[in-house]
Amino acid sequence: MLKVRGELGDTALAPVVVVFAVLTYSITSPTVYSNMGHLFFYPLYSTYGLQCLYTTGTWCWMYFIIWMMAKIGNDKFNDTIYNYVCGASLYAYVSHYFFILILSVMIVRPYKITFIPALFIMLSGTFLLIFLTYWPLNFLYESISPPRETKKMEVDGKTPEIEAQEQDAAMVDAVAAAKADALEKGSEGARDLENYSKASGLSGEMQSEDI
Repeated sequence: MLKVRGELGDTALAPVVVVFAVLTYSITSPTVYSNMGHLFFYPLYSTYGLQCLYTTGTWCWMYFIIWMMAKIGNDKFNDTIYNYVCGASLYAYVSHYFFILILSVMIVRPYKITFIPALFIMLSGTFLLIFLTYWPLNFLYESISPPRETKKMEVDGKTPEIEAQEQDAAMVDAVAAAKADALEKGSEGARDLENYSKASGLSGEMQSEDI
């Protein structure tokens, strides 16, 4: 995916794609307040045309986020942060509205809190409740089912086997060049080739096979 994007970025179509992406984003962003459904009505609009338009916008955002996170968020740099930020994302998606209802019913509405303080309470309180409840649930789950060892996904199209083959090919080319140079220099070049073989860990038999 990133390999194709990189190849496209090196062509003259790159600015065209950027302009098209921005245009698509602007068209598929919600900009009307009519024909709206209710709170649990996805995608919140009742007419078929608006539903198609804004659902397409959601997929555009998903496409962009997947590309961006594959590029900058593919490294597990800290286990604790990974568990809370990445591991808790699905739990947050499932549970966040439950905590919003608790905060609104038990705090915001009874005390008639105005918009700005209520917004702060909702955002910070929801995140806090998500993290506080995720930690014991995740601890219990990992006690029952220990997490499996994971490996970083290769997003540049190269597997470890391909990288090893490329390194071997580069070593063979280097040995071939050294041998050709040794043949031109004569005995002095042969001593240089022997020193090169010792430094690189290659035997003369391996050199002859590779050449």
